[in-house]
Amino acid sequence: MTRYCANLDGKHAGGLNVCASCARKFREALGSIAVDTPALLLIAARQAGTGDNDRTGVRSRSAHAPLLIREQAWELYCQAEELIRLAALQCGCPPATRRTASVPELVRGILKDDKLLLTASGAREWWRDVVDVAGKVNRMVDPPATRVAFGACPFCKHGVVWGVPRAHMGECRSCGAQVNRTYVADRLLDKLAKSEKKGTPKQLSRECAKAGIRLPAATIRTWIHQKRLTPDQHGHVTLSGIVPLLRRRAH
Repeated sequence: MTRYCANLDGKHAGGLNVCASCARKFREALGSIAVDTPALLLIAARQAGTGDNDRTGVRSRSAHAPLLIREQAWELYCQAEELIRLAALQCGCPPATRRTASVPELVRGILKDDKLLLTASGAREWWRDVVDVAGKVNRMVDPPATRVAFGACPFCKHGVVWGVPRAHMGECRSCGAQVNRTYVADRLLDKLAKSEKKGTPKQLSRECAKAGIRLPAATIRTWIHQKRLTPDQHGHVTLSGIVPLLRRRAH
């Protein structure tokens, strides 16, 4: 009888309950957990301090003050350790019964013979839990770089160019085009230069934010105070009036 992958991808599972590609991903996830959990443990304990006033701002009363931890990282570490220890017990790895066995040591034991996990009736659950925890641990240890919107893509109708802050190039999520951020910024400023909108510094700051330009209301008020912008009798300034100042600030 042909056995198919428990992950329902339609592939043959061979002698396991998952296909070859899923088995490979499972082993890669185990390897990732082994590599990342020591770093995760350091992150969890990074806020520890025994001085009178450490960087966390928490004052310790003695040199034996309780260890301060990052709860989210610590909880994730405990979750990973519990999962790997249970998996090691399922595989019959001798270190699993030793409380001092580290996660990397347990993983090495599992990888010597993981068939008991991948042939079990709950293979799909083991696969899902290990891959899920590996992803969570990796994201905490090596979080993805923050990306910001540079502005509208010049090459497609509804695309937005995103990139790492201060990077010169960004990528459109719709068409995949690589776009220089200064080109995007110039197009944004050209669009704002034609605008007839006016408002208070706070309102114009919000309008700029919608266009992907960070301009604090305090900066606009400073420009008014410096006579670089002239408000009307209601204290409103035009959006187009701030464009030359934005261009000057960019250079």
